[in-house]
Amino acid sequence: MAPRLHSAALTINLDKALLRSDPLHERLFIAFKARPAAMIPLALALLEGRRKFRDELLRETGTGFRISSCPREAEVEALIADARHQGKPVDWVSREPLRSGEEDADVRAILDGGEIFDGSLAADGHVERLRQRHPEGFAYVGHRAADLPLWRAAAERYGVNLPNAVRRQAEREGLGIVELARRRPLLPVILRAMRPHQWLKNLLVFVPFGLSLGHIGRGGMVMALLAFVSLCLMTSGSYLINDMFDLEADRRHPRKRRRPIAAGDVSLPVAALASLGLIGTALLLGLALKPLFAGALASYLCITLAYSFRLKRLAMVDVLVIAVLFTLRILAGMLMVSEAPSHWLLMFSIFFFLSLAFMKREVEFNVMHLAGRQVLSGRGYAMEDRMYVLSCGLSSGMASIVIFGLFISETASLQQANYGAPILLWGVMFCLTYWILRMWLLTTRGLMNDDPILFAAQDRTSILIAAASALLAVGSQVLVFR
Repeated sequence: MAPRLHSAALTINLDKALLRSDPLHERLFIAFKARPAAMIPLALALLEGRRKFRDELLRETGTGFRISSCPREAEVEALIADARHQGKPVDWVSREPLRSGEEDADVRAILDGGEIFDGSLAADGHVERLRQRHPEGFAYVGHRAADLPLWRAAAERYGVNLPNAVRRQAEREGLGIVELARRRPLLPVILRAMRPHQWLKNLLVFVPFGLSLGHIGRGGMVMALLAFVSLCLMTSGSYLINDMFDLEADRRHPRKRRRPIAAGDVSLPVAALASLGLIGTALLLGLALKPLFAGALASYLCITLAYSFRLKRLAMVDVLVIAVLFTLRILAGMLMVSEAPSHWLLMFSIFFFLSLAFMKREVEFNVMHLAGRQVLSGRGYAMEDRMYVLSCGLSSGMASIVIFGLFISETASLQQANYGAPILLWGVMFCLTYWILRMWLLTTRGLMNDDPILFAAQDRTSILIAAASALLAVGSQVLVFR
């Protein structure tokens, strides 16, 4: 709960006290996302000075960015509300003076029509202007070392996410800064942004190992675990990139706006560095395991980047890409076991995960229908496509079952050494058929969430079916009867 304001006026550092993200960083990323080649003139402008760089960046992004879209500190907003309730003026200061009337109006919208004061924290005259503007005294909310002159001049002092060095300096000077919000530890926030709950999908890398139990020793299982770790690092790095590219859309989403990058808990520069570190480590580890496996990881990265940049907006292409990304996890495991991938397993995987990808779209159609919208935002689908997507999803699921049945028939007829009891695989096929039909039934009833894999991981029936299928698959290899 924010303390009650006693001073005659409130002044706020817009950049990092009120806003949880840096507008300069967000503008720069928007420029890169819209036109990567724009980084060249921006770099040249930076060589000519900071002001030239700001002007060039503003020209490049235009109206593509609005400050009011940035997440804000709730405690500072509460202090603003208290000042407004008391009829006191609210000013803002920024280290990046605005050059646009539209942005100025955007800030006014944030402050609910309050008085606007534009200045530079680094200028000594800025403190004097505030003193002249509010001779009765003012309260100041800041964040960084550059705010120290303003804190010294203020009658009330508030801080947001203070760096340790700034906190110690303020204590030495006896400024008595009241901290409205403390900086969150970075490591747990980065870990949350990596989406560890999504690592469940990377267990697919173990599927080829599980289907080759007779050829996998203790060393093979260690290799499998390392492959799983490298795949988790790669997918987490790609999730960070995806969240950076989906920043604006995530902030409009009722659930995704709480993601660390969208919420401003992780800055764009930190997210970019973390993604590069995760992806680089994954590729190095994959290369140490097996060059072909590293190639699969690199392919996963390239396809993910293409998906984030463009492919996710193309109808039908998006679901095919999702199916390929899931199948690549299995292919990566195959490459660790053998250099000759199983075509049966690859065919089954493509159609199986294509069905789940269509299932995700059907869930989105249901949400769109309930919201009264006719177009699936950013996905390239309209409401008229819903029946088509539904039929494609069901037929893809059934196609995967047909492929699995043909594999069982060939395995039984050739009497392959891997399977001493191939008849048990018919039980696996029965379990998979029931699971796909049940998942689609729940989807059409509106009971499925937006990620079928994570839904299945929390669904007791799905867990029991998975356990039964695993036991039958293992039994088909370790038992001997035909």
